[in-house]
Amino acid sequence: MISRSLMSPKVLVLTPLILLLFFTVACGSSAPAEQVVVEKEVVKEVIKEVPVIKEVVKEVIVVATSAPAAVRSEASAGTESGSAEGQAKAISEGKYGGIVNMVQYADVRQRLIHQSSVLNMNMAPLFNNLVEYNPETIDGQDIRCGLCTSWELAEDGVTYTFHLPDNATWSDGVPVTAKDVVFSLESMVNPDQFPALEGRSTSTHCNTALYFDSGNSRAIDDQTVEVVINFPAGGFFPAVANHTCVLIPEHVVVGQGIAQGGKDMPALVTSGPFRFVDYDKEVSVEYTRNNDYFKDGLPYIDGMKHFVMADSGRVIAAFKAGQVLTSNQSLDNLSPKEALQLDKEMDNLTMHWAGPISMLYLLMNTSVAPFDSAEVRRAAQLAIDRTEIIETISGGVYKPGYPLPKGFWYSYDDDTYDNWPGFRTAADGVSKHPDDIAEAQSLLKKVGMGSGFKLVLHARNCCDYPNAAVLVKQQLENALGWDITLKVMESGAGFDAYWAGDYQFAVQGGSIFMNDPDAIFARDIRGTTPQWTGGGRGKYYAPPGMDEVFDVQVRESDQETRKALVQKMGIMRDDAGANPYIYWVDRHHAAEDRLQNFPSLTYQGMRWEHIWCDPAC
Repeated sequence: MISRSLMSPKVLVLTPLILLLFFTVACGSSAPAEQVVVEKEVVKEVIKEVPVIKEVVKEVIVVATSAPAAVRSEASAGTESGSAEGQAKAISEGKYGGIVNMVQYADVRQRLIHQSSVLNMNMAPLFNNLVEYNPETIDGQDIRCGLCTSWELAEDGVTYTFHLPDNATWSDGVPVTAKDVVFSLESMVNPDQFPALEGRSTSTHCNTALYFDSGNSRAIDDQTVEVVINFPAGGFFPAVANHTCVLIPEHVVVGQGIAQGGKDMPALVTSGPFRFVDYDKEVSVEYTRNNDYFKDGLPYIDGMKHFVMADSGRVIAAFKAGQVLTSNQSLDNLSPKEALQLDKEMDNLTMHWAGPISMLYLLMNTSVAPFDSAEVRRAAQLAIDRTEIIETISGGVYKPGYPLPKGFWYSYDDDTYDNWPGFRTAADGVSKHPDDIAEAQSLLKKVGMGSGFKLVLHARNCCDYPNAAVLVKQQLENALGWDITLKVMESGAGFDAYWAGDYQFAVQGGSIFMNDPDAIFARDIRGTTPQWTGGGRGKYYAPPGMDEVFDVQVRESDQETRKALVQKMGIMRDDAGANPYIYWVDRHHAAEDRLQNFPSLTYQGMRWEHIWCDPAC
């Protein structure tokens, strides 16, 4: 019998430890006025003063993980199974009715499913995953059946059999079958084989291709699917459970040639707990209850409306007025300072925290000057003062963006972190280390790049990006003598610029689908980021040799050997990368207390089939 503790996907996902932390958050000083090129109306006040908070935070969750010693181990004889017991079910305490309004941090992306994590925050309530993270528990390891009713793992440790319900239908009335599952998996790993999807990459959030090849699944019958992964891997289930890896209808995409995505939301054919009602560009997305949902008694609420709010002041006002009850993911355009302050001021709201699950980084276009030069990219990485940015943006909540976060089985030792060029501080423990600035200036002198060089720094108008970009601009001008124009763009316009390669460098962010090196370094070699750094769609840049090392480590069964390979990749990113991390993010998720069955640890892309309101909403 295969031990469930070894072969279950649980061993690779985050293990939350709920702790009460005491924070004294100091305010960062306001940034001086900047010349900002604006393509769409943005918040005029770039960095806000927030009063010092001296009270105990009501609830903060710190996510940690233990060493997954057996995650690459060979399967032993026997089988493992999972049942529908973990699938979402209606419970007697649930109350029906009501509309839940939510914050949405950015507009729906006009791209395809499996490409965009932003888009799939809106798609999650409309579709299903084969398996899913359980949003009804604080156990970050808990993955349960989504569309499936049960599954088994064979003796070989790589062959999974999934069983599907016989009552699931698409919104056009066509039954959901095993054929749809096989097609969806194929569309994730090899979209080019389908004319409607040709030329479209897959997001690094949807990393099924790390473990599964095209042609490795088959429909045994309408309700049974067999999936063969390439090697025993606990990371397979977290990848399939990610919100970006939803199942889509084969008869629509292949039979009718209609791709599923944000470009034409009324054309979506869906299976999830909610149906699409209306999309008002840059304003809102509206949903209504799917009365034909295959999970009896779900969802509880009658519908939802997700409102796009780029201005943090508007978000705060909406929460305080009871106009919104939560956000549709753990991004709401509130800074950590603002989130902590809102938590303090609202007795009927809880701010949940988890991380690290995302990062902020400097995105550099290697196809255009001056960032086609490795020396210039390295100089920028060295000159950034991460301590100042972290303190100003988050009051010290965020953590330095080392290539690998601290505190995990794969992390470097403390001495390595303390002396890492680009991250180390001067003797006072706060100021930028002078040797980093000196080395950066020497690198620029080597390539003949003098002071006064004109550049354009981009930032999408969401999240911390504009605020952080102001600080990056100031730091690089002061340290390197560059003349930088800051260009803040509407979120969708920013994505379009990056895909077109129409930018020099930018402040951007991303997230990881699980806290494991597979997810951390897949961002460097697969999906979106390598294309953006390479100069746009279809062009790629990754640190030389990283893909080969990655392919070895993902199969390595010995943890110490794997750790050495992982740390080698961290050095490779630091030496030759084009998207150095500025900080790692612990994310918050605000929830008004009327929302019931809302656990302390939340996930992006929730379907919201499990929540209800009491009192009514």
